[in-house]
Amino acid sequence: MTETNPLHIDRRSFFVSAGVAAGAAILGRQAQAKEFGDVVSSADFARIEKLGPGVWAAVSTPLDANGALNPRAIATLCNGGVIAGKDRVVVIDGFFQPAGAAWLAKQAQELTGRPVTDVIVTHFHADHTGGLAGFINGAQSPEIIATDTTRKLIFERYAGPVAQDGSPFAKPAIRPILPTQIITDETSPTTFDLGGRVLTLHPKRGHTPSDLAITVDDAPVTFAGDLVWAGFFHNYVDAIPSALRKSVGELLKDKEQIIVTGHGYVAKAGDLKNYLDLLDHVEDGAKAAYKAGKTPKEGAADFTVPDSLGEWELFNPAYYEVAFEAWRRELAGESG
Repeated sequence: MTETNPLHIDRRSFFVSAGVAAGAAILGRQAQAKEFGDVVSSADFARIEKLGPGVWAAVSTPLDANGALNPRAIATLCNGGVIAGKDRVVVIDGFFQPAGAAWLAKQAQELTGRPVTDVIVTHFHADHTGGLAGFINGAQSPEIIATDTTRKLIFERYAGPVAQDGSPFAKPAIRPILPTQIITDETSPTTFDLGGRVLTLHPKRGHTPSDLAITVDDAPVTFAGDLVWAGFFHNYVDAIPSALRKSVGELLKDKEQIIVTGHGYVAKAGDLKNYLDLLDHVEDGAKAAYKAGKTPKEGAADFTVPDSLGEWELFNPAYYEVAFEAWRRELAGESG
């Protein structure tokens, strides 16, 4: 690792093996380069794709043109979006740093002609909440909406002297911003009227103990948060694997639904079956390793992703072991 890299992870350790760095660079670029909608704006760390009238995806691009880590990617890291109604302008997620949130707030203002009124947080991880301070603007600050569990986890993980996070990057020195509107019912969908357009917030779990997926009533678009990834291998650090598989199956049931993933590219649900298959493949491998008495590290050492499932790059070379550990916790009855 080099001290000059603000992400605190070097180029070689970003991928599974230094021996395939060149090929991984190309594949990693493909994982972020697929454009679904018309690109209406871009920065060197993210782009805005129009998915329909008043609906845009913000797609983070963590790799540069050469396939190396982009130091400016720390601004966003995750995907998000903008949804406009007659009365309200909603942003999905707060990104990793305030600079990323401030950038999206400016994009939303330019796209809609109005300031952001609300930010919906899909889950507590720092790459989705660390930048919330970038939306704060005195009396003009938007409401920040999240589940009660997400609120508690933001406080528990980031309000202490040492931040705890599952990010493969350096622990962020973030300013924790707590939600201003709390969703207390985490078992039933909640509707949110933007004026002539309604969002449905679906409480789910799997990537973390509390995740939100957001659907738009008059457009076939779902913002899935980190329940769904495309091209990058899922981070299971706080996962409840069986719940993750259930939630993803529900989100991808309508094959024509446009899915804004938490990381990677935007795609129709029908084009993300390989992600479901990947989750099943991880489950099979982890269960076999557990039954054989192997540790997660030992099981992960024998694990490979077959070519038939496509290419899945890792933000951290330990992610297979992280996945097997999540399954070990569940199989041992240590997670709910």
